[in-house]
Amino acid sequence: MVNLLLTLVSGVLLARTLGPESYGTYAFVLSIITLLSLPAKAGLPTLLVRETAKNQLNKDWGLMRGLLKASNLFAIGYSVIVVTIVGSWLLLRGDDTLETATLLWALLLLPLMAFEAVRTGTLRGLRWVLSAQAPEQIVRPATVILLVGSVVLLGSELSAVRAIQFNVIGALLAFTLGVFLLLKALPQRAKTAESKYNIKPWAASLLPLSLFAGLKLLDSQVSILFLGFLATSEEVGLFRVAATGAALVAFGLNAVNMAMAPQIARLYNSGELEKLQRTITLSTRVVALVSFPVAIVLIVFGGPIIDIVFGQEYVSAAALTILCLGQLVNASAGSVALVLNMTGNDKSTVIGAALALIVNLILCLILVPFLGLVGAAIGYSISLSVWNVLLMFMVRKKLGINTFVFAK
Repeated sequence: MVNLLLTLVSGVLLARTLGPESYGTYAFVLSIITLLSLPAKAGLPTLLVRETAKNQLNKDWGLMRGLLKASNLFAIGYSVIVVTIVGSWLLLRGDDTLETATLLWALLLLPLMAFEAVRTGTLRGLRWVLSAQAPEQIVRPATVILLVGSVVLLGSELSAVRAIQFNVIGALLAFTLGVFLLLKALPQRAKTAESKYNIKPWAASLLPLSLFAGLKLLDSQVSILFLGFLATSEEVGLFRVAATGAALVAFGLNAVNMAMAPQIARLYNSGELEKLQRTITLSTRVVALVSFPVAIVLIVFGGPIIDIVFGQEYVSAAALTILCLGQLVNASAGSVALVLNMTGNDKSTVIGAALALIVNLILCLILVPFLGLVGAAIGYSISLSVWNVLLMFMVRKKLGINTFVFAK
């Protein structure tokens, strides 16, 4: 909830200060960095949650330490390779545009995002849920708000490059706090045990988990990328604002998933399936109690709210309504992907994510050139709905568990 408020405030400050075009450039560059971070962030946190929870339950401290060391080495290696290749390419091009300068600074976020994935997954697996979230979801956006607010108060000019630099500072502070919290949470026996490695089983699980997370992340960024290439930077900024508003509908689901992941893994591994069904049903209904009122308010009053908060130039009520409808389906379906991933059925989530991405790509390719912003919203909402409905059936078939909000 705190992160939701901070994200909204930082979005409003940046949107109003940068203007639609510069804010669109900022959003576009962040989307590129998010995609570049896929191999480090996709799948690894989920694997760490599941395996850390299992190792803690079994008191297998050597495996816990070995997984943490291997994950950190992977994060370091991947970050160095990508930053070197992409940075060298951008510098050799000799392109001095705003987008290039912004992207060069944004590359500094890559290693910080990779280490954040390792820390978050491990802390969630240890059931330090608040500590897992606090650095990235509170410290980083709060730092950006303070820095942007200082620029506004001093009357200085804010650019997309400066906004990215503020994100880097926030990520550095979050990284420092995250290291402290992880060292505090890690059991003493895991710190002193001899490292053990199950590389083959980890790799076998990491591949489908990474494919799933990568496909879902790509699916969430496709709309912005299509708008960036086929429409205008201004429409990218408008979509970002509409998506920020629609995300309010799903914040309850995101919050529940943070706490549910290690619980699902523990209940499944201990064979308590009836308790698992009760827990999932309760969590989905709690999510619905939060999501439905928020969606109704945004659908009915979305235009005026955006006007007041972001400014008239960002009003995109039609796109907001479409995105809210997609998020309602998402909230009603419950923690479908989480249940499958935490119970070892990760291949099923890959199939669902791949189909959703294909639907989104086809719809955006057809609709964005003609409908622009609204076409991107339609593509994403339909793909999100297809994904949730398909995964609900998979959970029922694989585990006999019903995640739907109205399940008995």
